[in-house]
Amino acid sequence: MTEESEEREMKRRPISKMDYQVHLVVHRGRSVYDNIILKSHDVIPYQNNKIQIEKNADGDDCAECRKVIQLQLNKKGLNSHLVSLYVSTLRRSDLYRISAMRMLIRFSKQKVPRNEKWIIFIKLRNPRKHFIDYAWSERITRLATEKREIDHAMSWLSTLGGAFSALGEEIPYCAEVAGKISVKQFKLAYRLGDPLLEARCKLYAALSLIQRGDLKTPKRMLRDIYRFGIHEKDVRLQNMCQGVWAKLKYIITAGGGN
Repeated sequence: MTEESEEREMKRRPISKMDYQVHLVVHRGRSVYDNIILKSHDVIPYQNNKIQIEKNADGDDCAECRKVIQLQLNKKGLNSHLVSLYVSTLRRSDLYRISAMRMLIRFSKQKVPRNEKWIIFIKLRNPRKHFIDYAWSERITRLATEKREIDHAMSWLSTLGGAFSALGEEIPYCAEVAGKISVKQFKLAYRLGDPLLEARCKLYAALSLIQRGDLKTPKRMLRDIYRFGIHEKDVRLQNMCQGVWAKLKYIITAGGGN
């Protein structure tokens, strides 16, 4: 079967029955950014990453890989933004991947003798013009600033809540204020999306309830928080639960609860 007949046969075959694969390496200099195997149904990371990019006698980039022919898709290199979009589309679209594989196989058959193994290399180069995504930059800046301010507020609330909690041992009003502060902290922790911090805020609220004489609700809260700490393997949270639980047991033993 000639190369032309093989190409015609490949075009006629349905996508689902296509069993070809293409080894594609995206690099710049000696740095490899993508090392993947293209198949008709999937894109698979190449397991053996021991591909070293070197300079040969002619000064062109090549790879040390035994019994494999290395093909440069473009010796001058391709725009890095374009290649990033190309590889991303290969991963997402089966139809596009099949079309791209056919083109890459056709390119290789023009360069490689029959039945020889080959790898296609795509060399990256810096684009002539760089673009800045101002909308995304503004969004990231806003999110980073918001997180910084929330962290700052959380630190102040922790200091203030600890002071009122300490006074709450003797003054019920201070225990109530400490509970309100823990609610504010919980809202900030929820805004940050930190489940462990949320659990600690619930623990502070449970301590406030204990100081005010409510012992039934903190029992359930402490059990749930302790289970969560075990599930998340957070030793610090587990120790905090044990400390509050010890205080709860002492108050019950002393007969100071309702």
